Amino acid sequence: MQDRRGVEFHSIEELVETVGWNVRNALLGEVYATPKPGLVDRRDTGSHKDMSYETFLASTEAITPYLVDMFEAGLRSGAEYEKTAQDNLSSDSLTDEERLFLGIRNIGIGAEKAMYAATDNVNTHKGMIFTMGILLAAAGMIAGNRLKKQHDDRAGNLSDIRSNSEKSVAKLETQYVFFDINEILETGRRMSARILEKDFIEMEKREPKSHGEKLYHNYGEKGIRGQAMEGFPVIKEMGVVSMRKYLSIAEDEALRSEICRRATLRKDLLDAEGNMRDEHFENAVNISTLLAIMSELNDTNVLTRSSYGEMEWLKAESAKIVEIGAAFSEEGLSAIEELNVKCIEKNISPGGAADILAVTILLLKLEGIGYV
Repeated sequence: MQDRRGVEFHSIEELVETVGWNVRNALLGEVYATPKPGLVDRRDTGSHKDMSYETFLASTEAITPYLVDMFEAGLRSGAEYEKTAQDNLSSDSLTDEERLFLGIRNIGIGAEKAMYAATDNVNTHKGMIFTMGILLAAAGMIAGNRLKKQHDDRAGNLSDIRSNSEKSVAKLETQYVFFDINEILETGRRMSARILEKDFIEMEKREPKSHGEKLYHNYGEKGIRGQAMEGFPVIKEMGVVSMRKYLSIAEDEALRSEICRRATLRKDLLDAEGNMRDEHFENAVNISTLLAIMSELNDTNVLTRSSYGEMEWLKAESAKIVEIGAAFSEEGLSAIEELNVKCIEKNISPGGAADILAVTILLLKLEGIGYV
């Protein structure tokens, strides 16, 4: 396992390119993870008949440039924001973070259009675009503010970054941007909380139309927008914590012993010396983190396709699998396979949890921890 801190770069262009690779690899890391209950992976299409592994590959290539654009918008710290008719807060009362959130909405719309064009009108990543877009813009704002403060003239004028074809290429000494996950999540909350609260107030004045509006109307579930308003607690408290734990399992003898007390540590993950095999390790980390997220998240994707009771059933089943070692134990892996069959039978797909997994992978990559 790599253990480094921060993102190294020598120019603003290189920083943006590195973030772009991390975005792409995080999206691919989610779809590569196999097996996943009810979700598309390398083995089957889960509960989906309208999409495949190849659909996700095409979607990833289509939306990645737009997600990178949101990071660049953060680097500009919202300087290109223009007031639109959709604004529901007074322009004078908006913070820089809120201006940035409103400014990236059009980029998100472009990403959705590119996704639908690449997938023959299949929704593969709409929720992902929302969540990852906010947090990439937040990360960009944090990086831009630090660089402007620390390097003024030497770093080039970040506000002059206009597009992929006109990036600042000012050469720097070797630099590192140190991303703090909690700071990114908190910035994302400040960007979105007041604006999204106003959105919910407007929802209450009209008949619900979208799936999300109907779930809010019927159950009071705010979905991923509610997560954003609270600083994405499921990412902070479950996704990141779980992934850190599983990434340390190769060195954490106590954690491995804990799994062995309840189940059988998978032999195919171990080499002759008893160390974790790299080629299988990342997959097991990602699957296990996904199950941990599924055990806590009120996944509105599941709720839309089934019922509140089925959503609670899936959370309980996922928690049982986590207790026996998830993808790191023989019994856990078998239980994941069985849960996949049940999810397909019930037409359940925890797509919200899959989005949170991809964003968690990205955040740890930005922090400088991970394999890719």
